[in-house]
Order: sequence, then C-alpha cells, then structure tokens
Amino acid sequence: MLFASKKERINFRAHTIEGALYIGTNSLLSPQTMFPALVYRLGGNDLAVGAIPVVVYLSYFLPQVFSANAVVQTPFRKPFVIKWGFAQRMQILLLAIAVGVLGNFFPSLALCCVFVIYSMSQATSGSVSPRWADFVAKTISPNNRGKLLGLRTSLGALLGLINGFILAACFAYIPFPGSYASAFGLAFLFQMGSLVAQRRVIEDRPSRVTTPAPMKKLITHVKSIIKSNHTYRKFLFASTLLTVSLISVAFFTVAALKKFSLNESYVGIFTIITFTAQIVSGAVLGWLSDKRGNKIALLICAGSLFTATLLALFASHLWMYYFVFVLMGIDIGAETMLRYNFAVDCSPEDERAMYVGLMNAWFAPFYLCNILAGWFSNHYGYSAVFAIALIASACGLILLWKTPEPRKRRTTVAI
Repeated sequence: MLFASKKERINFRAHTIEGALYIGTNSLLSPQTMFPALVYRLGGNDLAVGAIPVVVYLSYFLPQVFSANAVVQTPFRKPFVIKWGFAQRMQILLLAIAVGVLGNFFPSLALCCVFVIYSMSQATSGSVSPRWADFVAKTISPNNRGKLLGLRTSLGALLGLINGFILAACFAYIPFPGSYASAFGLAFLFQMGSLVAQRRVIEDRPSRVTTPAPMKKLITHVKSIIKSNHTYRKFLFASTLLTVSLISVAFFTVAALKKFSLNESYVGIFTIITFTAQIVSGAVLGWLSDKRGNKIALLICAGSLFTATLLALFASHLWMYYFVFVLMGIDIGAETMLRYNFAVDCSPEDERAMYVGLMNAWFAPFYLCNILAGWFSNHYGYSAVFAIALIASACGLILLWKTPEPRKRRTTVAI
C-alpha cells in the first residue's frame, strides 16, 4: 500500500481504527436485527417495525443538504466532526439508560423513547456526515480510499462478529431489558473509543472558505447539479429504486422469528452471520472499487440484496434464512460507503460535501416506503413486501448497470 506521505500513513491508521470501532457497534445497534426485536418486545406492531428504517435513514439523510451547505464557511472539518460526534455518542448512552430503566415497567414509554432518542442520534450523525466525508477525502488520497473502506468494513465486521457473540450471551443470561441496555451501553463505549482515534487524524490543509448559499440560491444550485451532471443523475435514479428495495430488510428478522417460531437468541445468531459475511466482503469490495471502480462493487451489493430477498420469499427451512443474512451482510456492510465514494468521484473537489449531502437528502423521502411496507405486511403478509422489494431491486440493478463509471484520474492529491 503506497502513501503520499508519513502524514497520510498516520491518517490511514487513525481512520481505520476509528471506522473499525464505530462500524463494529452496528451489530449492537442493528436496525435489521436488534431494533425490530426490541420494538416487538416493547409491544410494537408491524407498522412500528416498518417505521424503524424511517427513523434510521430519514432522520439521518434529511438534514444533509443544509449541513453540506454550511461546510463552506469553515476551513477545517475536524473540529465539527469531533464536537458533534461526541453529542451523537451521548445519545446512545441515553438510549441505554431509557431502555434499562423503563423497559420492564413502562414499555410503551420506553418504545416512544427508543424512537425519539434514536431519531435524535441519527439526525446528529446526518448533520456530521457530509463534513466527515469531505474530512476523509481531504486526508486520504483517492488511490487509498477504497482500501480504507474495505479495511474499515472488514475490521469493523470482525468486531461486530465478536459483539454478536456477546449479544447472544446477553440475551441468554441477562433478563430483559438489561440485555438490550447492556448492548447499547457497550456500543457507547466502543463509539467513544472511535472518537479518541479520530482525534489523531491530521488535517492541516485548509479548504476554500465561502459564504453559505441562501435558501433560494441553494435550491437553484441543487437543481443545476442534478440537471448538468448526467452520471450523477442516473446514479441517483438507480439508487432510489435500490433504496425502495430495502423495505425487505427490516422484516427479515421478524419474518424468520415468526415463521420458524424462534426465540430471541437467534437475533444474536443472525447478527453473527451478517457480520461474518462483512469481514470477507468488505475487504474484497474495497479492493475491487480501487481497481475497477465503485460501480461494479455497488452492483455486487445490489445483486446480493436481490438474492437475499428472493431467498426470504421462498425459504422453507431455517438454513435458507442463514444465507439471507449472509447476502444481506454483503450489501449493508459496504453499500453506504461505496455510494459516498461514487458521489465524491462525480463531484468537483470544492463540492464533495454538497454531492454527498444532496445524495443522502435525495434518498431520505423514499425511506417512508418502509411505513407503507409495515402497513402492507399487516394486511398481506411479509411475502407481499418481499415481492415488491424484488421488483424495485431488479429495476434499480438495470439502471445502475447503465450508469457510467465516474472514476476520475487517479492522481494523488496533496494532503
């Protein structure tokens, strides 16, 4: 692995450790396994389960255009990332306390707290995200971003696998709600460790400072980006359909628990399977994105989710569902970061944060489909939701295949 300088080597190491610790908590805060099971345990129905991705993604994505617009007024990204990253982590601690204190005696209040606090945490993360993406792009050269993605994902998945065993033990030996509260508390500790690592990243090259655009000008600028950048526009349309296809993911766990009459310990087992898949796929997809571009890696992710949904629709034995979570792990482990890299490849240097923020805000309304999916599953069952997801996934795959690869010249930037 070649680095432009000693500084980049330090940054690569710090970003890797930060990512491994942060991504490793996904198994403890998983919207695909943990939160659906918790919502059901607190008395929520399918509509509430369908609302989980709305909380996770709508809260995360919606503020990003406005956050990206504000990026241009400061020359350095690191102070904002550290400050608001700390705030987001404190909300995870608050989530652990709320579940632990209220879960047994006031489950309905605990359920409300879960949605409110996690919404706040996701909104805070979303506000940080465009600056964080530009922070990484500034401190890591283009030739190493895919490798960084892969290494972060694989090491994070390895930690997630270990956390999956811890999670299974929590469900086996710690009574509810202590099991969930312990998992969230452990996630808080790992995420605080990731913040310590992030503080070691060196950002000594200031960005160009300008005045944030007023609302009218911001809307005009956003329209011009979508109209003029054909590759970026096609990518947004293809990814919109793939976002809709994610309606199936929130129901994989609860469908398996109900269909095969499983106990909650299987939440830990499904988590272990998911993160085992990510250990291998993260490194492979990261290497592939550097060698062949982000498009081919995104196609593999989308194809994996399509196959997972197809298996979930027709699974007649529990072992078939194990493959569902393997394929789901391939998709959710790397797709988000690959999209970030694709958006950065489409953008001019001064507008990386805007392209990332616009991409994520664009996707936000489509996560509302998950609420409709919850209502739909109540009336027609999980199979109907999986069938709709398959149609959206197939159309998204076709459009993504037709989207050009935006790989820029692989010159090393001065960092």
